[in-house]
Amino acid sequence: MIPPLTSGLFATITIILAIGLPVAVVVTARAWRARTGAWPWVGHSVLVVLAQAAAVIAVLVWVNNQYGLYASWDDLFGITPPASAAAFNPQPTAATTGSASSSPAPTGVIGGNGTPRAVQHVPWVNGVPQGFTRDTNPNTFATTIRVPGSGVPLPAYVMLPKQYFEAKYAKTQFPTLILLPGYPGTPEAFLHQMQLQQHLQESVAAGGTPFVLVITQESVPGSPDLECMDLPKQPQITTYLTSELPNIVMSHFRVRTDRAGWGFLGYSEGGFCAAQLTMRFPHLFSAAVAIAAYPRPESPYFANLPKSYTDAGDLALLLAKRPPIALLATESTQDRQAKGVFTALKGVKPPTVVKTVLFTQGGHNTQAFSLELAQDFRWISNYMAKV
Repeated sequence: MIPPLTSGLFATITIILAIGLPVAVVVTARAWRARTGAWPWVGHSVLVVLAQAAAVIAVLVWVNNQYGLYASWDDLFGITPPASAAAFNPQPTAATTGSASSSPAPTGVIGGNGTPRAVQHVPWVNGVPQGFTRDTNPNTFATTIRVPGSGVPLPAYVMLPKQYFEAKYAKTQFPTLILLPGYPGTPEAFLHQMQLQQHLQESVAAGGTPFVLVITQESVPGSPDLECMDLPKQPQITTYLTSELPNIVMSHFRVRTDRAGWGFLGYSEGGFCAAQLTMRFPHLFSAAVAIAAYPRPESPYFANLPKSYTDAGDLALLLAKRPPIALLATESTQDRQAKGVFTALKGVKPPTVVKTVLFTQGGHNTQAFSLELAQDFRWISNYMAKV
């Protein structure tokens, strides 16, 4: 059985092969030359090719694990996961069909003016909320949710802080952060490489809020890069992220249902989405952290759409509307993929709050992004509901 693509076992195997096969080439070279005929040379050549391939694969596995590009073999080969009976189905009233420029507010549990509504909570069975399974990460539960306008389910993980289970907080409704990776990316990038719970508890120890973390992705297998927007005849990813996903979390976990209880954090495209969605729907979300983001939609898919769709996601244009939100944008001078998001965030006027932080070290990878998470959690705690 082939180990999982992102597992430590598979990475170890590739490293052993990358080292062992070149050694085998050197060790067996004299034996191959001592033989006569064509077959020894064929065998030697095959071994050389395998050694080179092993080195390339080891590098690719390292890059994939750093950036969280592909979470599984099916993800790598573009195999759409089968529809599962356990997947949550989108509500018929939640999908939006209008132009992205109109930015219709998705139907959600949160009221249109940002006030909370009553939520019918789903019971837990044997310590697990219905529709979820227990993940290998501590205090983490997993499910899949079908995206409106698509039959494809996306993975979603809910990571609870340890305070969630303490008697002191037995009746507390916790604020929630939705975490988004880059493109193409999956939740596993956060779960396996970024030490979420460790950084969250570091933030709590320094006075930050113990958030409920909801980790999902903005990329829908088999669809173009939609930049987290509802586009014609495509999966309605805005609706998924701002309505379907929050509704399910609010009905299954003890979390707040008002705008002060919800925010985004993401890196690369996920950072752009975090900023864009928070600005577009300030009645649903109060704050966001955008790590190594960019200022406007960059997907080639937008080249064939009216300019209004690109403008609908342009951070500078959204900022000019003065949404009542708080945004932290971070970037590194060593990040060669930095796209000048700071320039788009100039000219801030109240009630919008924008803070920019420029680091002197760190590339465009999850290892660098992970190092700032504790202070990011601490910062956004100042602009969301307290616990």
